[in-house]
Amino acid sequence: MSAPRPKRLSLGNVDLDLPIFFPSVSSIKTNLPPVEYIKLLAALTAQNKQFLVSAYDLAHAEEADQEMILALLHKATDAGNIVLMDSGNYESYWHNTQAAWQQDHFHRTLQQFPSSLAFCFDEQSPPDNHDAHVKLVIERWGKDQAVATSTTLIPIIHGAPDDLPSLCREVAEISGVAMLAVPERRLGDGIFARAQTVKAIRQSLNNLGRYVGLHLLGTGNPLSIAIYSLAGADSYDGLEWCQTVVDYETGFLFHSTQVDFFKAQSKWDEMGVGFQTSTLAHNLDFYTDWLARLRSDIHHGNGVKFCRANFQPRIFAHCTEALGWKESSV
Repeated sequence: MSAPRPKRLSLGNVDLDLPIFFPSVSSIKTNLPPVEYIKLLAALTAQNKQFLVSAYDLAHAEEADQEMILALLHKATDAGNIVLMDSGNYESYWHNTQAAWQQDHFHRTLQQFPSSLAFCFDEQSPPDNHDAHVKLVIERWGKDQAVATSTTLIPIIHGAPDDLPSLCREVAEISGVAMLAVPERRLGDGIFARAQTVKAIRQSLNNLGRYVGLHLLGTGNPLSIAIYSLAGADSYDGLEWCQTVVDYETGFLFHSTQVDFFKAQSKWDEMGVGFQTSTLAHNLDFYTDWLARLRSDIHHGNGVKFCRANFQPRIFAHCTEALGWKESSV
């Protein structure tokens, strides 16, 4: 029996309003060091109450920054904000230090820094054999969960698009987890192929007879978030919020230096908080509003209507044709 998408998903002691977006903090391809982004996110709780941090960045921060980050994360979690810790394998890849960043290093970081949720230590080049792949994910998840007794661990599954639906279903069935994660780049080549893979994963998970949340790693484009949410995904993280500036009218992302075009759309330019802070706060306000409206429309069966109202007509027409959207269907 298929399970309908809930308005809220419980993961241990954490409740997530679906769909949800986690602004990511990383040392890769960003303008500021991680501690500065964490400081900003911990301060702007009215704009955003959840964010993702990298275990790799926490472990490799300077000692003084580690002390500040530790205090900020404790303050955030004590206040009820949701801190999601990533495995750090993204950063270790780009820093070319994969051999030096192993599961035991991740475990030490899990134990040292507080988090509400965490992704498992994932294998980005898993076995080709289906059973061996599932076994590896389950073993990694079990070891991580045994270490982080007060944090719910979310398995990450890397695989070919055609394999992901069965892999996700089997991992969820064996582990009993309430949420799985898949990197967006693993879903296919284009947005429509990726949306179809999300739809197939959702259909496969729903055959379990209970609702299992689906998180997409590296998804921070507002239009993509809406499209994947209609296809069946629930949770997202991405760096776009700190790499670009968003146009409130279209949901399009521009280079952060072009924020001058969009300053009038929010209050932050008049607050005297500086260029970086005003740009990031401008973006956070947008994501909070975009997700709140998307969430409401999806749960009222108006997901396609949301996209028609917020997408440019040409883009909405492409989506309608490629994905078979009907305004009463989502």
